Amino acid sequence: MSGIRGTTRLAVVMGWPVAHSRSPQMFEAAFAATGVDARMMPVAVPPEELATALAGLRAMRMMGASVTVPHKVAALAACDELTDEARAIGAVNCLALEGTRLVGHNTDAGGFADALDAAGLAPPRRAVLLGGGGAARAVAHALTTRGATIDVVARHPDRVAWTRAHPWTFDDLRALLAAAELVVDTTPIGLADTTAQDAFVDELPLDALDPSAAIATLVYHRPTRLLERATARGHSTVDGRGMLVHQGARAFRIWTTLSPPLEVMQRALDLSL
Repeated sequence: MSGIRGTTRLAVVMGWPVAHSRSPQMFEAAFAATGVDARMMPVAVPPEELATALAGLRAMRMMGASVTVPHKVAALAACDELTDEARAIGAVNCLALEGTRLVGHNTDAGGFADALDAAGLAPPRRAVLLGGGGAARAVAHALTTRGATIDVVARHPDRVAWTRAHPWTFDDLRALLAAAELVVDTTPIGLADTTAQDAFVDELPLDALDPSAAIATLVYHRPTRLLERATARGHSTVDGRGMLVHQGARAFRIWTTLSPPLEVMQRALDLSL
């Protein structure tokens, strides 16, 4: 990495996988635009090595880390301190170092709400979340704090400890989608190959949705079959780019205390895709 000096602060984005991440391009553009002497790099961290990776953050006095799938819940337990929002959600996606103390934040919830606002979508009265992991917890928090009723559908509802989850059956999906104003796919299926994505979408009775319902995904680096099918049916759609930019902007403010250059971050993300 060029331009690194002894004064340069380092940040990482850690996940498994992480090769698809565009956070480094987005943050480095923001650092350059604001004159912050910092760099970001992606780090692929297997789940069994997360504790070691977090110990490295402390040892090297890094600026912090963006945390992505599948570490958002596990990283929470390693923090010395949590923000109220991170504690309420039960997951972290942003780690900041205060000396050697690791502070866990969740900027996903606010970032998702900001993205809906930017897309011109009113807060829904009822929403269906597909999947019950860490990302779903953040989206649920964002929506419930705005007054929405949330229904979570999971393939293994017994593993969803933070809320009651509905089983992933055709009848349940059909009934829930029929009442939804917003459907949010929080699963990692958008990272899979097109065959797996097609099979996933075929399971969803999209015809049950009201034409005014919107569909969102958290995947940002490529179109997903779900949004393609939803667009073809005339639904409003939101991909994960807005959430990524806005949650990143919140992390930028946490790490630097500066106002985030949103337009610069959005442009850098779009150019990287």
